[in-house]
Amino acid sequence: MEQGMKQNMVAGATMQLFMRTLQAGNMELSQQVQQAVAANPALEELPPLRDAETESAPDHEATRRHAAFMNAIAEEQTLQEHLEQQIRTSDLPKDIKSICLLLINNLDEHGRFSISPHTLAEEQQISPERLRHALKEVQELEPAGVGATCLQESLIIQLRRAGESKSLAMKLLQEHWQELINHRYEAAARTIGTDTHLVQMAARRIAKLNPDPGSAYARVEQNIITPDIIVTCNDGEPDVQLTGEGIPRLALSADYRNMMAEHAEKPELRQYLSRCFREGRELIRAIDQRQQTILSVARAIVSRQREFFFHGTRAMQPLRMEDIADDTGLHVSTISRAVNGKYLRCEFGVWELRQFFTTAIHGKQEDQADLSAKAVQARIRQLIDEESPSSPLSDADIAATLADEDIIIARRTVAKYREALRILPAHLRRNA
Repeated sequence: MEQGMKQNMVAGATMQLFMRTLQAGNMELSQQVQQAVAANPALEELPPLRDAETESAPDHEATRRHAAFMNAIAEEQTLQEHLEQQIRTSDLPKDIKSICLLLINNLDEHGRFSISPHTLAEEQQISPERLRHALKEVQELEPAGVGATCLQESLIIQLRRAGESKSLAMKLLQEHWQELINHRYEAAARTIGTDTHLVQMAARRIAKLNPDPGSAYARVEQNIITPDIIVTCNDGEPDVQLTGEGIPRLALSADYRNMMAEHAEKPELRQYLSRCFREGRELIRAIDQRQQTILSVARAIVSRQREFFFHGTRAMQPLRMEDIADDTGLHVSTISRAVNGKYLRCEFGVWELRQFFTTAIHGKQEDQADLSAKAVQARIRQLIDEESPSSPLSDADIAATLADEDIIIARRTVAKYREALRILPAHLRRNA
């Protein structure tokens, strides 16, 4: 039994390492590797591969600037590091601490979950009781509002932490969220049976809460996107390749391997070095598995969205993460991690992999193929680009035109798509 428990713990730690590596973007992965290399003498970071024409003398100044930049980043504490420090110094039981650290590793830069805690619990076979205990502890950490799945829940956590669980503001958040975000205070007041002025005061109280608890720990990101995938169309078929740009290259140290062989009679040193090599191999394997998973997911997406790579957004098809999970045999949560913050470059620009997932708009006819929401947005942009400047199309006009093309969407949906495209309403587009 003890041997089985040890094997399960090792397997669980390996899976968590892979999940952290998969979810990380290139910059974050580079930082993780820098920390691992600093802590593990058995690991060496190899120089990046260069093209033959750039195989010249090393740029020592560029190396110095890069090192200074990485050191500056390392000095700043991230949100995850801040939260982990609070858990590690707490007196929680070890098993709850472990779950708390797992939850923290799956928070985004805003302090909210990128993957449902219940999905994580299912993956790691964590009981509902232990999950509730750990989740409660994470939601008690500073800054207030972390550990939520959405903005609404984050604000609720902040009010609860402030001792306002019975307040009108809490009632608005819990029971009248749509009225609150659409400023329909009179409707909320009528439903609750109170004065509109009191509802407005409660709304002002909510407005003072922090919508982004992680903002104090956010690092300034470079506005340069390094694509993970390149898609080229050769001989009528899309070709999908990893770029490898920004991905650290690691190897195990030959010097330390020789040291372990030379000091075989020193069990403590040998045990320490053996652990270093094992952890080094696991990290190298996790990075390789990350790359292969991203490539597999990208190929499945490109296969499903083949027409996009020849005709652009108007040819984008409805696509769900469940479809790619079926195609690859991976869990939906793994797909979500693989596409988050990963980018693809093609003839039509640089796209985040997540952008290829889009909801379906059903046609009027039963035998008509569904369109993706992005394809409908592309058609709306085309209609507006072709309109008369002196007589621009209203949202109702656009909805009617789309209906003539058997694309049935409401006027308010047209308005939502137009706003997503950052296009002004008709009365502001009119030229005198």
